[in-house]
Amino acid sequence: MRLVNEQNDNQTNLEPVGFLSLLFYSLLCGLGFSSFLMSPFAVILVHRRLPDFWPKVVSIAGAVLALVVLEVPLPIVVFSFVLSVFVADNVHRQVPVWSLIFRTAVLVSFLGLLGLGIASRSFHLSDLVSVWTQFVDQVVKQAQESQLLIPEWDISTVRRLLFYQGPFYFVSGCLLSVWFSIGLAAHLKRQPEADLYSSQNLRTLRLPRAFILVALLLWLGNAASRAGAQTWLPGLSHVFLVVLSMQGTISLSIFMAQRGWKNGLRALVYIGFLLVGFYALVGLGLVAPFVFNKKKSLMECQTKPLEEAV
Repeated sequence: MRLVNEQNDNQTNLEPVGFLSLLFYSLLCGLGFSSFLMSPFAVILVHRRLPDFWPKVVSIAGAVLALVVLEVPLPIVVFSFVLSVFVADNVHRQVPVWSLIFRTAVLVSFLGLLGLGIASRSFHLSDLVSVWTQFVDQVVKQAQESQLLIPEWDISTVRRLLFYQGPFYFVSGCLLSVWFSIGLAAHLKRQPEADLYSSQNLRTLRLPRAFILVALLLWLGNAASRAGAQTWLPGLSHVFLVVLSMQGTISLSIFMAQRGWKNGLRALVYIGFLLVGFYALVGLGLVAPFVFNKKKSLMECQTKPLEEAV
């Protein structure tokens, strides 16, 4: 009976399919694929609002628009399309959130290696490293020509930083894109409260304490290391810190909801933390499993207006 009720709730949220709605959502997906940062959100929204096979049709149409009309490079369109459809399908199938984050990290790592392999026309490790080195050199050269680098910066250090840590920052950026998209979709409240990705259920997420222990060990190892930019450890540590910051935004949401803060003030706090308070969010993520009791926090939030988890 509960399953039937949830299906009925989902059906009532669907919109009638019309030419204008298909055109609008195709444009939305196209803009999402061109911006990359919020591309999963566009496809998640389409899955929430259109029935049957139409989300796939609209996603393909959006990719064509981004490629032909917006003139976005083909690799970016293909990558954004694959990532967005993958995330939206997992959200639609109610895959647990932390499982989705892990699967996304695996997927984007595979796609990155696949892209290097296609560029080098070989999947030998030496060829992949050679192509990656050439790409880093090209990025540094373009940054110099565009005067994006501070003159006091040592170019060789910047090059080593990108070479060793660039792939991990790429994965981190993709994870943040997915997290922002999930949070914004929850804010629109187009799903029933029983949905795993509703704002109510996102507030119940807690990272395993083993994950927090591993993140601390990586951070301590990075702090004690003398290799600096010439190792992969800082990049890997940053990926773990990004996931901790996700838990931190959940803790921040619980804190503000329990105190009944207004939506405008909450938005300002979120923006401030995202711009300048990354490590504060990491700290909140570290203490969240020990401070916030899942059931108690949820009960205290039920009497307050709910908002997004990020």
